Amino acid sequence: MKKEVKKLLALGVLGLAFMSADRALASETENQINDVKIIIKGYEFGPAVPKLLVRLDQKVSKVSAKNLEVQTAGVSRQVQKVYLSDKIGKKSAVKESRYVTIQMPVTYDVDNADKNASPFVYNMDVFQNQWVKTYPVSIKGLSVSQKGKSARLDINSDAINERISPDSDVFKNRGDFSGNYTNPLTKKDEDITLKYAAYEPKSLKSGKKNPLIIWLHGQGEGGTDQDITLLGNEVTALAKKKIQNHFNAGSQKGAYILTVQTPTYWMDEGDGTNGSGSGVSRYTQALMDAIKQYVADNKDVDADRIYLAGCSNGGYMTINMALHYPHYFAALVPQAAAYSYYEHERNADGTYKMVEDKSSISGKSAVRTDKVWFDSQKVKTLKPIPMWFVHSAADEVVNPKNYSLPIYKSLIDSGAKNKWFSYYKNVQGFDMKDTVYNGHWSWTYFFNDQVSGVQNPSAVKKASKLSGFKASNKTKGGSATVKLGQKSYTNVFDWLNDQKK
Repeated sequence: MKKEVKKLLALGVLGLAFMSADRALASETENQINDVKIIIKGYEFGPAVPKLLVRLDQKVSKVSAKNLEVQTAGVSRQVQKVYLSDKIGKKSAVKESRYVTIQMPVTYDVDNADKNASPFVYNMDVFQNQWVKTYPVSIKGLSVSQKGKSARLDINSDAINERISPDSDVFKNRGDFSGNYTNPLTKKDEDITLKYAAYEPKSLKSGKKNPLIIWLHGQGEGGTDQDITLLGNEVTALAKKKIQNHFNAGSQKGAYILTVQTPTYWMDEGDGTNGSGSGVSRYTQALMDAIKQYVADNKDVDADRIYLAGCSNGGYMTINMALHYPHYFAALVPQAAAYSYYEHERNADGTYKMVEDKSSISGKSAVRTDKVWFDSQKVKTLKPIPMWFVHSAADEVVNPKNYSLPIYKSLIDSGAKNKWFSYYKNVQGFDMKDTVYNGHWSWTYFFNDQVSGVQNPSAVKKASKLSGFKASNKTKGGSATVKLGQKSYTNVFDWLNDQKK
């Protein structure tokens, strides 16, 4: 009888062990998985999870990917390699470690977002990216061994709050700027807070004045989490060697990168909605004050080489800021810029008159008029400022024919110099070869350091209307080369580095 009781008790304990949904104990050792972190990397299409960091209860000397099965966010993942690592996922040279990294190739499905296992979700209520609420990770059969004893470990875990983001972590200077400003629509005073994150290479702290690139995000990257701004578009690429090397000249060793985040949209003119680009942002003065405060706090910044760039909403804001503060910025790089050439119909209270539009992401759009918003005074204001536009002919969100193309032509027609335009047929991937993305994402070429060819300004000027533009992927934006005096440029960043007030 006693033997039967002991047997039942043993089976009960064993059953409880296997019933655990969170982890399975080793068969030959007491080692187990304590937790799992997701390692996030920025790509041209947004953030993805190429690695998992497993923390074990005890150190191990060997790991194996044999028969290992992994799922993230419900998607089965191919395992590329498994190795001992340190606590942030870097391969370790030590013989033993409690940390194991599982490396997985990243894929991207244009037509089926659920297959991408992204840690972001696009909130259609506010039209902004947000972290997913849960990010389930399933690991089955992780083989580890120590001192001749082996184990196969399993775990099911929600890792959304267990994130490591090496790409965005280099933007270490983070904070916010607050002030009280008059709403341009309601004419009432309001408190505004803008978040910021900055990359500041240690090599800059040398007394040498260095340039500052300010990046303004698109509609989907607003909010209060700076990592959304940094990872929603591949802004983190600006801090990496490939692009930073363009700013290495003499004793200059790189560039500052400042990103500023609006809680709503840069195109918000005061009512909390995303405007249509033919008005003044409620954040205009607040953003300028935030920029000036950052520059004042960083004496290494060369006040004669402050560059402003942005995409979509941020492209609008790039032009809007230059129109209001034309003597502050040394050069502009508006991309898929939503600054309208034409005006739009307004209601009596100053808000936009909206109509149903199935082609719009929100289901509504403002009614365009034939009256020019980008008038001769705006042309005169921007005429002296160096500018390099980037856009795609396949953009169905911000149609270049109603935005950047006529703006650029009006500048060229006025006799403006040092104005360039890289115009692509569509948006092709670099991280994901042969992938064709949403035509709106022309900033992909900027972050992949592929903006080089430009439209011929003479051809644009001579042509009637917009027929002088020739979209091209083969020549990376155009068949012409940027020439200033005796110097030629085949890269937007090299050109940018030489622009001074």
